[in-house]
Amino acid sequence: MDTGKMDGFDALFYAAVFDRLQTNIYILDVDTDTIVYMNEAMKEEFHLEHPEGSPCWELLQKGMTGKCPFCHIKNKTAEGRVDVWDEHNTRTGHIYRHYDSWAEWNGKLYYVSNFTDVTEYEQLSRKARTDELTGIYNRRAGQEMLAGRMETARQENKIITMALVDVNELKKINDEYGHAEGDRLLVCMVSVMKDSLREQDMVFRLGSDEFILVFYDELLADSEKRMSEIEERFREAQGREGLFYKVSFSIGLMEIYPADRYTIFDIIRQVDEKMYLQKRDYSIRRAKEELLEKGQNGEKAGSFWYDKEHLYEALSASTDDYIFVGNMKTGVFRYPPAMVEEFGLPGEIVENAAAFWSGMIHPDDEKSFLESNQDIADGRVTSHNIEYRAKNTRGEWIWLRCRGQLLKDSQGWPDLFAGMITNLGKVNRTDHMTGLYNRFAFEGNIKKYLVDYKDLRSMDVMILDMDSFKNVNDLYDRAFGDGVLRLTAQLISQMLPSNADIYRLDGDEFGIIILNGKEGEALKVFDNIRNKFCRQQEFNGKKYYCTISAGCAVYPSDADNYLDLLKFATYSLEHSKQKGKNRITMFSGELIQEKERTLELAELLRESIEHGFAGFSIHYQPQVYADTGKICGAEALARWHCPKYGDVSPAEFIPILEQNGLIIPLGSWVLYHAVEQCRKWRRKKTDFHISVNLSYRQLLEGDIVEGIRETLDILQMPPEGVILELTETYLVKETAGTRDILDKMKQAGIMLAMDDFGIGYSSLFSLKSTPVDVVKIDRGFVKGITSDLFNATFVKSITELCHDVGKKVCLEGVENQEEYDVVKGMGLELIQGFYFGKPVGAEAFEKQWL
Repeated sequence: MDTGKMDGFDALFYAAVFDRLQTNIYILDVDTDTIVYMNEAMKEEFHLEHPEGSPCWELLQKGMTGKCPFCHIKNKTAEGRVDVWDEHNTRTGHIYRHYDSWAEWNGKLYYVSNFTDVTEYEQLSRKARTDELTGIYNRRAGQEMLAGRMETARQENKIITMALVDVNELKKINDEYGHAEGDRLLVCMVSVMKDSLREQDMVFRLGSDEFILVFYDELLADSEKRMSEIEERFREAQGREGLFYKVSFSIGLMEIYPADRYTIFDIIRQVDEKMYLQKRDYSIRRAKEELLEKGQNGEKAGSFWYDKEHLYEALSASTDDYIFVGNMKTGVFRYPPAMVEEFGLPGEIVENAAAFWSGMIHPDDEKSFLESNQDIADGRVTSHNIEYRAKNTRGEWIWLRCRGQLLKDSQGWPDLFAGMITNLGKVNRTDHMTGLYNRFAFEGNIKKYLVDYKDLRSMDVMILDMDSFKNVNDLYDRAFGDGVLRLTAQLISQMLPSNADIYRLDGDEFGIIILNGKEGEALKVFDNIRNKFCRQQEFNGKKYYCTISAGCAVYPSDADNYLDLLKFATYSLEHSKQKGKNRITMFSGELIQEKERTLELAELLRESIEHGFAGFSIHYQPQVYADTGKICGAEALARWHCPKYGDVSPAEFIPILEQNGLIIPLGSWVLYHAVEQCRKWRRKKTDFHISVNLSYRQLLEGDIVEGIRETLDILQMPPEGVILELTETYLVKETAGTRDILDKMKQAGIMLAMDDFGIGYSSLFSLKSTPVDVVKIDRGFVKGITSDLFNATFVKSITELCHDVGKKVCLEGVENQEEYDVVKGMGLELIQGFYFGKPVGAEAFEKQWL
C-alpha cells in the first residue's frame, strides 16, 4: 500500500476523502511498523511533512527506541473489527481516543488507525467526576465505581467490606478556626486514606464530611484493623501538618457478600445507620465530658433568651405538667420553678440538659433516655415520647412521661425543642375538655377494681375510637372538633347503664368500663352507640358524619390482669379498624395468633431485607394499548416467599412494611431492579415503560427525587421510561411538602400516575390540580360494566375529562373478552388486567410478550 505505488484513482481517493477529514488517520505496514499513509490533518497535528516509510514510534512518540509498550497492533482481531482505546501521547502530551482496525489489501495486512483529540473532554469528564477539594471521586462517580466493583466481586465470588467515615464536629472546627482549616483537615485525611488503599480498594466523598472506603476481598474484622491503622497514620500526619486541634471519627462498617442483592442506596443507608450508632454514642459521651469540665471549672449556666417570656410563665402556671423549652443550638434549656423545686435543678436555666439529667435518671432507664434525646439533638426524629424514672429531692424515684416536638431552622438544623413532662405520680384525673375522667383514671380504676372490688365477677374493658375524625377537623376547624368531642362524650354517657362509666383517653378515643355486666352486655351497649352515630349528626348548626369503632376484652375470661386487658382491648380495636370500621370486635385467641403472626412477619421481613432481600422477587403484569391489545409496558409488583409461611400476599406484607418503615429500602430495591429490567427490555421494544408503585412513606423520608435521579443515571434509563404510581388518596391529601416533591419529579422528567382512582375521597377538580400524567381507574368500575350503565358512563366520562386536562387513562381489572369489547372503544390509552396476563416473573413475561 505504498502511496508511491498507488494508481491514480487511489491517490485521488485519499486526497478527496481522507485528507479532508478533521480526524487523524494513518496506515501502518504490520510487518515493518512503517507508515504507508498519513492524512493532512494528522501531519499538521504532529508537524510532519513526509512521514511515509518511517517507523511510527520514531515519529509519533517521544524517547521511544522501539515498538511502544502500549501498542495495540499485537491485538490483531478479525478483519473489520474496531479496537477502541485511549492513548496519552508522549510527544504532544494530549489524550487521543483510537478507533483502530486491521484491513487486508492485495494479500497484505495493514493497521488502520483513526483517532481524535479528547484531551479537553477527558479533563471536563474527570472534573465532573472528581471532588474539587480532595481530588477523589465525588458521590455520583463513586457510586458508579462501587456498582462496578460489586459486580466484579460477585463474578469473582469475593467479599467486600464498606466503611462510612464521618468527621466528628467538623462544623465546630470550621466555626472556631475557619473553613480553610476544615478543608486542610479533610485533604490530610483523604491523603492518608489513599495511601492506605490496595489495588482494588477505592475511596470517594459521599458528602461534606462523609467518605466511603471500599475494601475488596477483605472480611469485616480485617477492615476494622485497617481502619484503626488509618486513624493511627492520620494522628502522625496531623502532627506533621500542624493540625493542632482534636479530631475524631465515627465509622460504620458492613460486609457485602457475593450472594447479596443490595442496591447501592440500600448499602449506603445501612452503613450510615451503623455509623450513626457510633456517632450518637460519641455525642452523648462528649456532652457528659463538657458538663464535667464546666463543673470542675466552676462555670455556671448562662442566660437564656426567649422572646415569649410572659407566654412561657403563663403556660407553666396554668398546668400541673412541667413545660420545658430548649435551644438546640446552644444546649440551654428552661424548666418551670415547680420542677426546679421537685427535682433540685440548679435553676430554671440548665446548660447541657440531657447530660445533666442523666445523673438523675434510674440506671435501668438511662440508656433509652440518652439515646432518645440524642436522636432529637441529631435531628433524626422530630417528636419525643418517653417514660422514665427520675429521683426527686426526697430521694424517691418518680415516673415521668416526656413528650416534645423539635422544630428545625430554614437550613434543616435542629433549632427549638419544646414539650411537657408529666409527673405520673400526681396527674390530674379529669379531662378538662369533656369533663370525663381521663386515661390515668381509666387505667387506675381498672387496677383498683381488680385488686379491691371484692364482688367483681366480670369486667368489660372497651376502647372506642371515632372513625375518620380528622375529616371533621379538616372540614371545619379544631375548635369545632373539640365541640364534637364534648357532644360525643355527653351522648355516650346518656346511653350507658348504671354499671358502666366512660373515660376520655387520648385524642378521639374513649374508654368504657362495665362492672359485673350480663353476658353480651358490651355488645348491647356498643349496638346502641353505633345506632346513634350511624347517621349524620349536627353541632352548632353544622352537620358532620363520624362513626365509631370499638374493641373489648373481658375479665376474667380473656385476662386477669390490667396490662393484658388493655392490650387485648387495643388489639381488638385495631382489628375493627382493619375490617372496615363502624363495628366492635370482642377479643378472642385468634386475634392473638393474628397479632403474633403480624409481629413475627415483621421480624421475618426485616431479616429478609437485611439479608439482601432474600425471598423477595418482582413480578410483572402487562399493560397494553387499549385499541390494539399490543404490549406497551408493565407494572412491577413485589412478591415475598417467607421461609416459614410460604408465599405471603402483598395485601398482608405491604401494610407491615409501611408501618415499620421497611417499605423505604424495599421500595428502593424494587425501583432499581425494575428499572434495570426495563432497560433490558427496551433493547427489544424501544418505547417500553415500567410502572413502579411508590409508597407515601417514601415521599416523607429522605431525598427521594435525588435517589430516583441517581438510579436512572446509573442504569442510563431516560425518565420517560419509568412511571411512578401513587394512590389517589395520598395524592389528593398532599401537603405543601409532598407537592414540592411531586413538582421536583415533574421537573426531572419523571412520569407520575394516580392509582386506584375512584375509590378515595377526591373531587373531580383533583384531576386537574394533581401533577400526574396517567390516571388509573380502579378495577371496581370494570365489574359488571357489560350491564351496569353507571360504571360504563363513569369510565367514559372520566376518560374524556382526563383528556381535557392532558392526562392519559389506564383501566385496571379487565378480565374477559366481553369487558374488553365494551371498554376498548371508550378512548382509553392503556388497559391492565388478567384478561391480558397475570403478574409473572421476568423470564415468563419476556417469553410471552417480548
